[in-house]
Amino acid sequence: MSWKRNLVENLVRAVSLVSPSSPLPVSPKRILVLRNNDIGDLLVISALFEALKRKFPEAKIIAAVGSWACPVIENNPFVDEVFRVTAPWHNKAISGQTDGKRFAYCFSSPEVAELRARKCDVGIDVLGSPFGSFMMMRAGIPYRLGVRGYAGGWSGCHKWVESDGETYVGRGALKFVELLGASEAELPSVKPQLYLSAAEVARGEELWGDTTGKLRLVMGVGGGFPEKCWPPERFRELLELLEEDGGFVVKLVGGKVEVPMGESLAKGLSGVETLCGKVSLRETFALTAAADRVVTNPSMLMHVAAAFSVPAVVSMGPFFPSVIEHNRLWICNDITTVLGCEVKANRHEVATAREVFDALKALQKHSTPPAVHV
Repeated sequence: MSWKRNLVENLVRAVSLVSPSSPLPVSPKRILVLRNNDIGDLLVISALFEALKRKFPEAKIIAAVGSWACPVIENNPFVDEVFRVTAPWHNKAISGQTDGKRFAYCFSSPEVAELRARKCDVGIDVLGSPFGSFMMMRAGIPYRLGVRGYAGGWSGCHKWVESDGETYVGRGALKFVELLGASEAELPSVKPQLYLSAAEVARGEELWGDTTGKLRLVMGVGGGFPEKCWPPERFRELLELLEEDGGFVVKLVGGKVEVPMGESLAKGLSGVETLCGKVSLRETFALTAAADRVVTNPSMLMHVAAAFSVPAVVSMGPFFPSVIEHNRLWICNDITTVLGCEVKANRHEVATAREVFDALKALQKHSTPPAVHV
């Protein structure tokens, strides 16, 4: 642990000595789940809300998340309130994430004051961080859970999940409910959860149009930062292989920043349409739910595909040195194929377009139907 992190951890421990504290209530009235991180981070632990509601059916489950991630829990029957936070740590949405700004948020943000008024009995910082602990203490939450061994903050918590770097992130989140008294048999599946309305399901079909005789393929070309992503030229090579094959209709998806890339990738290809920057996040979910296959960078979209049981090929960029290590943390099914570097096996190159194409064709042997929640 660095001296700086050690200092912050000691501050957490000191503040915890004067913060409200109490044993775990038998029947908590309000449970806060803090997940102020990125969209995929929220999606991968979404089964936590069902687990909490199963264990405490009378409790009000409050999800404290960034506005950018709210679409993930829209229509979720296990979340009673969405509390939007602008907590400036461990996300890509808020700039200027200095320790000074983080302390200022915890001690003077109107959001924290408003949260205090909710009078939550239990707080869970899913990521686990010193500032998450500070936030929960400042919000007057008397019983707190966090994570030990990742970013810190456990000193301000009553119990914590041990971070081992080996456990699927979604399964790690369910351990919080075990700390609250649930047995493993009481827990739901670790599969990511998304809930679409009937109107959204219909919108997904509308976005596809008539694709008779062809497979519907969603291709996600974004992914947070360049080193994480498969090279754009390989996406183009793959699209040309798919065009030559003739068996697919392809929809490119991404945010506004991916608009130029989407236009360039789709140029001159009759079976490809770019929807980058043109559809909302919920529409992207609906489009994926109605798809047959997904190709994506290691990003939010691979969790969306998992939520709807859509077979996917994930093409990792050079940032990741090991497919195996990546999969331990982020993959929970047998219908997702991940291709990329594997330094331990002396493979140092990202996948070729042909390798992704071949993996995609192999997925046609799998026929798991999409599981759409309405």
